[in-house]
Amino acid sequence: MSEVAVVGGNEKALLATFERELEELVRSCRRPAERRIRYGNLRSEISPSSGNGDVTNAAVVYETPGGSTTQINITFDEGPCTFSYLSDDLDETVTCSDPDEVIEMVRRHTQRIPEKRMRALTSTIDIWLSEGKTRREMFVEMNKLLQNEFLGGRITNDELKAGIRHIVEQYEAQHPN
Repeated sequence: MSEVAVVGGNEKALLATFERELEELVRSCRRPAERRIRYGNLRSEISPSSGNGDVTNAAVVYETPGGSTTQINITFDEGPCTFSYLSDDLDETVTCSDPDEVIEMVRRHTQRIPEKRMRALTSTIDIWLSEGKTRREMFVEMNKLLQNEFLGGRITNDELKAGIRHIVEQYEAQHPN
């Protein structure tokens, strides 16, 4: 798609390409069903900005265990035919006219979701440990996360196993026989 030149009316083609590729990326992270949870119920919504029909907003949203929500926001300005989004380090706004570049940024971000979810889970477990919860209490909390009604806040079976392993290791380190 990098060779696409924007010539009168092509802004709709750029946006359509972006929408199609984003939908495919999100869909790939939702099948099979277990992946849907592994990627925090990843979803997207594309809508025209209120008040200015020349700007389209795309929100890519997912959760980490316990329900913390993260959003990636992308705008497409039909005037200059450019996409804008925050850089990976969140320090600057990136502007480009290539939908593939934007999709690649979203892909990089989505590939890190399982790792981010695991960090959030171990961080939560570490907080439970610092609060003095017993292993039994932490296992009850893990069970709640496994059965969470909020899909993106649930944990997968693999996250459950890793979380239990973390509980046992950290608890034993703090409470040696």
